[in-house]
Amino acid sequence: MNQIIQQENWQERLVRAAMRENNRKRSYLIVNPSQGKHVPVVPSEALDVFGHLAAKVQESVGTTDPVLIIAFAETATAIGAAVAASLVNPTYLMHTTREDVEDTDFLFFSEVHSHATEQRLALRGLDAVLGEIRHIVFVEDEVTTGNTILNLISCLRKKGIPGDVTFGVASLLNGMLPQHKSKFEEQRVWITYLLHTDNAELERSIGQYAYDGPLLPVCQEASIPVKRMCAGGRISPRCVTPVKEYEKACCNLKEEAEKLVPKEARRVLVLGTEECMYPGLMVAEALQKGHEVRFHATTRSPILVSGEETYPLHRRNCLLSCYDGTRTTYIYNLTSYDFVLVVTDASATEAGIKTLSSALEQAGNNAVTFLEWRP
Repeated sequence: MNQIIQQENWQERLVRAAMRENNRKRSYLIVNPSQGKHVPVVPSEALDVFGHLAAKVQESVGTTDPVLIIAFAETATAIGAAVAASLVNPTYLMHTTREDVEDTDFLFFSEVHSHATEQRLALRGLDAVLGEIRHIVFVEDEVTTGNTILNLISCLRKKGIPGDVTFGVASLLNGMLPQHKSKFEEQRVWITYLLHTDNAELERSIGQYAYDGPLLPVCQEASIPVKRMCAGGRISPRCVTPVKEYEKACCNLKEEAEKLVPKEARRVLVLGTEECMYPGLMVAEALQKGHEVRFHATTRSPILVSGEETYPLHRRNCLLSCYDGTRTTYIYNLTSYDFVLVVTDASATEAGIKTLSSALEQAGNNAVTFLEWRP
């Protein structure tokens, strides 16, 4: 009975289906209300979900052997960081990236169903830890076929991963069919997750909605005053890093960020940018002590919106990226807050700042600060 109750609870907390825009490879996308990506979430609720996944990973890897967590950009970067930070083992963290990273070569592999198919894993520092680690765990928000992960495992094995290293996959959601799981069994890759999804049913469900929500175009005109602040000490998990060092850097960032938020601001929004989610989530959790806080992030994913209440996305603003002012990104379900803090590891482009500020102003916000985390 308890297992059934928990299964139903995860379904309610973790699963909504939405319609991708112009994606013939896969028409639907799972919008997770508790993930802190596409829709605003109470920060502690997201971290609670991630903690449940971390407990499953801990059971799978034991408590002593060194572990490498590899999270997938852009949606699973915060999940992977939270899982890595929770493990008692000596743990390293990194995530795949579509951004440019200096002074490194890459492993290239594909994510065939995505709107942006090219994925990369930065190699700087990786060889130095491969001889030490005993478990490599890939962390995702959801796994459908697992082909992307198998592509990366194949690339890593060609690099000469020691034969006694185990591979595993941890995700919030898993929609793999038996034939997909059998491929992982053949390669001795273990799988753990919080909830199994019926993806065929999710795909059918998106046909019931009228996609009539506002699709607001890029706008670079904003009249509200916008502050730009910087904080140092950034560590980037785009290259492999000991998770304790990354967690310490995020804690230092929290202390700087807390100084920027007016005490009288009751409702506060913290926004991450694309792959940079965990630092903002940590800041948002710290701010819950004195404020009503929500967290989510910009994304590269173009998704249709609907005015219907049971559909997860109701408003879309088109933006230019804080990382590349020529690249289109999106933010969903913006509303008004007393104060908005954007936490980014970009040296933010003017176009990125102007278009996000304009979107926030259109949603009724008039107090916005960008906090740029730099080395």
